[in-house]
Amino acid sequence: MSNTLTTLTLVTLAVGTALIICRLTGSRLRRRLMARLWHAVHVDALTGLPNRAGALEELGRWHTDHRPLSLGFADLDQFKALNDTHGHEIGDRALQHIALVLRTHLPDTFAARIHGDEFVFAWHALLTDALAHAWHIRHLVSAHPLRLPDGELVELRMSIGVAERGLTTDLRLLMHHADLAMHDAKTSGSGCAPYNPQHRATAVTPRPALRARERRHHPAPAPGRPPMS
Repeated sequence: MSNTLTTLTLVTLAVGTALIICRLTGSRLRRRLMARLWHAVHVDALTGLPNRAGALEELGRWHTDHRPLSLGFADLDQFKALNDTHGHEIGDRALQHIALVLRTHLPDTFAARIHGDEFVFAWHALLTDALAHAWHIRHLVSAHPLRLPDGELVELRMSIGVAERGLTTDLRLLMHHADLAMHDAKTSGSGCAPYNPQHRATAVTPRPALRARERRHHPAPAPGRPPMS
């Protein structure tokens, strides 16, 4: 009788332990799967920086902070020419190189790659200080050229627009203001530019059909001839 009870007790303990292990394993597996899913949704696979979804989530937290907030919107100069000349693999390496430069030299600066060759930066700073940070990033990227497989060094440059929260309480509109400022910087060739209130942007609007860098690769239509679509 004693042996039977002991056996039943051991079986019960074994079954209970197995169930606990299964539950723990299942819970850990779910956590791992959720972590991988979050990473896939919020992190850019090419550079390891936050992507657009990750940037909006993180900047949403920054936006609730009462400290000053300024955003920088950056776009690589002549990136299309780099891809056309050296191939898209080199273009991808350029983006990875920039991400490495940013992580190495500015680990405390929020940086995200939100699309193509577009990056977003954020600082708890007013516009003047944020512009200084933007200029520092531009110089930093230029000072660390990309080395091609044949040893050639290619200088990378960014045009960066900066906008501060004071003109809007809408995070997406703030990003749009920085984007418009970036277009001003690229069109003028100034490198960095603040948002110009004369844009009077009170809502996020479609972006220009052709950016400055794209216009350089698209000849103007002949007089009297409609542009090609």
